[in-house]
Amino acid sequence: MSKNYTHGGDIFSFYEKYGRYPVDFSSSLNPLVSPLEVTNAFVESYKECFAYPPYDYKELRKKISENENVLIDNICVSNGASELIRYIPILLKPKNALITAPAFSEYKKSLAGCNVHEYYLLKENNFLIQDDFFDYIKGKDLVFLTNPDNPLGNIISREFIEKTAEICRQEHAYLVVDECFMDLSCDNESAVPLIKKHDNLIIIKAFTKTYSFAGLRLGYAVTCANIIDKLEDIMPEWRVSMPAYRCGIAALSDKDFIRQSIEYIEKEKKYIIENFTAFGFKIYGSKANYIFFYCTYDDLKEKLEKYGILIRDCSNYNGLEKGYYRAAVKKHEDNTKLINALKEIIYG
Repeated sequence: MSKNYTHGGDIFSFYEKYGRYPVDFSSSLNPLVSPLEVTNAFVESYKECFAYPPYDYKELRKKISENENVLIDNICVSNGASELIRYIPILLKPKNALITAPAFSEYKKSLAGCNVHEYYLLKENNFLIQDDFFDYIKGKDLVFLTNPDNPLGNIISREFIEKTAEICRQEHAYLVVDECFMDLSCDNESAVPLIKKHDNLIIIKAFTKTYSFAGLRLGYAVTCANIIDKLEDIMPEWRVSMPAYRCGIAALSDKDFIRQSIEYIEKEKKYIIENFTAFGFKIYGSKANYIFFYCTYDDLKEKLEKYGILIRDCSNYNGLEKGYYRAAVKKHEDNTKLINALKEIIYG
């Protein structure tokens, strides 16, 4: 298989190269272990694996709808957020799409066969989206935004999202907002409430980052019932496994987990940023559970690998260059290991 893998979280290639698993800062998952209810649900789901999952995923969709304060008809579950990123363009058949750069590479891949226009987030603006973005919407029929954006971690205000949705409506365009990192941000400004008055708005979310079970693959879309019905018509049957189905229901039963996670992430993020700043690293965004930074070491990823640490080299993002990196916020002992390794690299 010759596919060029461009994402983080590739611990298995690391193992093949070094004979051990890394401390993985390249994949931005919740550093806290999922609630005990999730573990129990996973074990118990084995007893049901002889059967197909419920065709309508009703119990899971109901839990999500209650959590998001929307109707159950506004929810479509998926095999991870990436499945929705691929199927939404198949449904909407855009001819001219707009994405930001740098951004998650799967957006552009999902828009193959479509004219893709990129709005560049500029260093001189601290990579923050500007009001001139609205001018780029003219003539487009699909717009992708990430909030918080990836890899930068900047938050886009709900007011900005709403104005974008309004301009998209004028252009007969759809707005897709990827909020996979939103629930772990202390500045949570989810656009989900806006779907009640903007039927051209689609929100993508996932359990992957929030509950740290990337291997189970579970995501969902929140949008108007009409789009949900059309998505259900084209997406695969039984796309969510029984373990993922049961674990999703269990995860949403713990009402304190997200609050505890955010408190822990913010404390550890402060610790990392203080040290990164002392090293002379330039910090941008970083409002989510990861830190985006620039340093003069264009081989920092390779240097850290020798310490058994994996970070995300962001130079392959369109609009970025060598020296830009992303590091997840992890448990304190792992974060300390990262800081100590950097001290040895920088100070010898």
